Amino acid sequence: MIEHRTDRAGLIVAGADEAPCDDVPRRLDFTGEFGAEINSFIPFVHFLHRSGRMAGRVVTTYAGMRAFYFFLDDRQIEFRDEPRRYVPPALRPAWLPNRDDHAAIRSPFELFPDYRARFRSGMFAADRPLLVVHNKVTPEWGQAPVNMLPLDLLDRIFGMLGRWFRIVYLRPGMRGTPPGYSVDHQPDLPFDDLAVLRGHPDVVIFDELSEAFAPALSYNEVKLRLYADAHFHITVQGGNAHLLSLFKGGMVAVFHRAGQEIFHSYAHGHFSYAASPPPLWLICRDTAALLRGVTLFPQARLSGDTVVLPTGAGAVAASLSPLAQIEMRPSGVPGGIGQA
Repeated sequence: MIEHRTDRAGLIVAGADEAPCDDVPRRLDFTGEFGAEINSFIPFVHFLHRSGRMAGRVVTTYAGMRAFYFFLDDRQIEFRDEPRRYVPPALRPAWLPNRDDHAAIRSPFELFPDYRARFRSGMFAADRPLLVVHNKVTPEWGQAPVNMLPLDLLDRIFGMLGRWFRIVYLRPGMRGTPPGYSVDHQPDLPFDDLAVLRGHPDVVIFDELSEAFAPALSYNEVKLRLYADAHFHITVQGGNAHLLSLFKGGMVAVFHRAGQEIFHSYAHGHFSYAASPPPLWLICRDTAALLRGVTLFPQARLSGDTVVLPTGAGAVAASLSPLAQIEMRPSGVPGGIGQA
């Protein structure tokens, strides 16, 4: 029988008669999409660090990712400047505890960093609660954009929530590629969201925040600090939703029109256990569902460090919960087909 013990932080550490990391190389190279790095690779590296197994090892990853590996020394991480690309689960390193992030289960060899605890500083405190609206406009699965907030929907969201929240809007590529930021293999497409923003002058553009703090803080460190101060998010399916799973106690509406997460990840994968307590997830499959979810935001409040809803909002929240929205995987479609 394999024996385990825990360190003072409660981290499971392998017993002396077990060597689960014997096959892990000295150079840990990550190649793949942002979501897979956040939900599968970083938790394993963090486990290695906390269990004393990163000694003599080096991580190589994409430019701009330093803040996500805050726990490593500079000599333990190297960067390369190249576009990300999708890597099928079968071709990912065999030593990862979870190679397929769309079928992941809780592993004693993963430890998710607490980004809220690390990066919260109050630097984005405002007169109203912060709400981050994250969009993307990029080809998906060889098609036109699928999971995106169109202009008319953005306008409605800003109009419905502007009086209740200090809104920050973020869309990668909105003002070009920030210095030190790793681009995706799928290009960002033209999108006239600036025209919508002109009608909502109180909405803050994230790129302007990032530029104001450069070069003292990188683009991603500003983003992590903002997310650490914010408990309310509206986002689209993809890598940013995966990142938000690591921020405990928040409330996140995900505009999910297509993607593998609906089969397992939202209800039973890392979205449910990467943070404690996990965010309150609202999985919105179409515009009508997202607008129902948006009506819950003004009703929400913070209790300590956790978003709670009044009893009267329970029915809508339950209808948009991951368990209510889960689908059976179509026959012949494994968890890793497609991209995050």
